[in-house]
Amino acid sequence: MNSIKKKLTRYLSISVSVLLVLILLATDISVDTWISQEFDKAMINKSNLLITLVSEDVNEVDFDFADEFMPEFSGKKDPEYFQLWHDNKVFERSKTLALFDVNDLPHVDTELHKSKIINITLPDGRSGRMITARFIPQVDSDIREKFSISVADFAKTQKPMKLSYAISNESLNQTLWFVDIIFILSSLSTVFAVRLIVHKVVERELTPLDSLNSEIKSINLNSDIDSISIENLPEELLPIADGINHFLSENRILYAREKRMTSDIAHELKTPIAELINLTEVAIKFPEEKLISATFTTDVLSISERLKNIVNSILLLQKSSNHAELTKIELNIEKLMSTILHRESKAGRNVAFTISPKIDTIVTNKFAIETILSNLLSNALHYSPANSPVTILVTPDTNTTRVKFSISNTSIYQYTATELGKFFEPLWQKDQSRTSSQRYGLGLAIVKSYCDNINAEISIALAPNNQISFTVIV
Repeated sequence: MNSIKKKLTRYLSISVSVLLVLILLATDISVDTWISQEFDKAMINKSNLLITLVSEDVNEVDFDFADEFMPEFSGKKDPEYFQLWHDNKVFERSKTLALFDVNDLPHVDTELHKSKIINITLPDGRSGRMITARFIPQVDSDIREKFSISVADFAKTQKPMKLSYAISNESLNQTLWFVDIIFILSSLSTVFAVRLIVHKVVERELTPLDSLNSEIKSINLNSDIDSISIENLPEELLPIADGINHFLSENRILYAREKRMTSDIAHELKTPIAELINLTEVAIKFPEEKLISATFTTDVLSISERLKNIVNSILLLQKSSNHAELTKIELNIEKLMSTILHRESKAGRNVAFTISPKIDTIVTNKFAIETILSNLLSNALHYSPANSPVTILVTPDTNTTRVKFSISNTSIYQYTATELGKFFEPLWQKDQSRTSSQRYGLGLAIVKSYCDNINAEISIALAPNNQISFTVIV
């Protein structure tokens, strides 16, 4: 099973650790390089200093060196070494070389006015580095002036000299090793520290998610808690909490509606069943009563038909709530309305039907649109005074290619805005006593469900003089 916590911890730890280790590695390499360069630079400066002590005149080459000012070339403590060659012969060497049997530095060839640095083993056995430089000894200007010799003419007679200067690099290596050890320890501690910190941070930041999960588990449709608190939630969890609260709200509404529907269905079925039981008990108790016997079968049939109608209406509502895709065909509006008017119109009722000449057909599901319009017309005829007109107007919808069906009538009831909002609730009736044996409060619920299924819009409007209008846009 995938874990967000483990993935976040792993990926953040790896990415941050790799980044920090790369930074530390780059720093280590830079520091090592800088230390080595500074060491070599110090060797170059020291060798150049020794070279400046060498001078030449017309008679000889002179090396103006004093041990007391450079004790590192004469003492036994951490000695340094130099050696000069002139005309391929040893010209001078440091006193520190005389302390050992091997008292010559390695002879390394190099170009004139160039230098070369190599790693060697010093005469005292330590590892070291040596710089070798080939140069022409300097000539004092007062000497040239005395003998009236130019630099170019005097240089023709000069022979190159070579200087080798060697020093132990063990302290350098120790410093480099110390830097490398610090790098390794820093890298390891960084990896563990990053892992620990990321784990703690991720665990802490995911705590609200765990709290949200626990709160969700504690909520059910029968509990007093109807929403999740969003006061202490981080910003990222607010959309999730809002979605869950919306889901809970919708489900509570649906749950309440289903509970009410169950109660209302039981009530609707209970009445005819009780009538059947009472009628049967009376017939059994008074078998010789001719009046009861004469109407018994008719009464039973009537009550059974009522039960059948209730069950059929419930099944039709269930069918309309099934959001399976309905087949759509092109229907002639005038022919469709003529069929519905012929089936639903009652004798003596005035139904005024008007259709705009701009429209002729619609494309929709035939059964759905017939069910919608039939129920609306039946309601209009049933819940309006006997002599009042019912009007049906079919027009194009403004700014769209859809068709608008408007069915209007004068209502026998006075409705409030709150009651209008309950029109499409299953089994809701204005008559709370449910005295009607033909109406069960399912018709408009079926209408709304089929409108949703064919993407039609339905609305209710209440006008003065108790005029009520249903508008369906298909």
